[in-house]
Amino acid sequence: MSKASDTPRSLRVAVLTYSNRRTGADDSTGDLIRAHLVAAGHGVATSAIRYGDAPLMREFLRGWLVDPAIDVVVSNGGTGVTDCMPEAAAPLIEHDIPGFATLFQVLSLEDVGSSGMLSRACAGLAGGKLLFLLPGSENGSRLAMQRLVIPQLDTTTRPCSLAGLLADE
Repeated sequence: MSKASDTPRSLRVAVLTYSNRRTGADDSTGDLIRAHLVAAGHGVATSAIRYGDAPLMREFLRGWLVDPAIDVVVSNGGTGVTDCMPEAAAPLIEHDIPGFATLFQVLSLEDVGSSGMLSRACAGLAGGKLLFLLPGSENGSRLAMQRLVIPQLDTTTRPCSLAGLLADE
């Protein structure tokens, strides 16, 4: 575990929307994620909307994970039962964070009942960066951002935060 810091740190976050329908003009879930990040004092390093099979998405993620200008990747969409983002990300994840998926499932149960079991939202450390895979729905991503992601990107969260695992730059 990483200790909390007394000093907040602004992280550089890449936001990916996995969709074959969304465009920059109607990427409401991506917009919501970016707004939460900025409101919390983080920077949006880059954003993209992409769609493809697991190998294609894996290579896209890999490009961001080796970019020294990015600390965190937050992806939305592609976490449903028949989607491919968890499979795309799995070979890139060096350390799974199973508590993220567990807590998201508990929060989803409270929010949408048993339908929450259809999401495969997850998180891990990949290439020394945090990688979050969130649902494509606004409500699901809002829930994850407000209750899990934003608090854990705050280096002052006590007793510890995932952001504390990132190397200082």
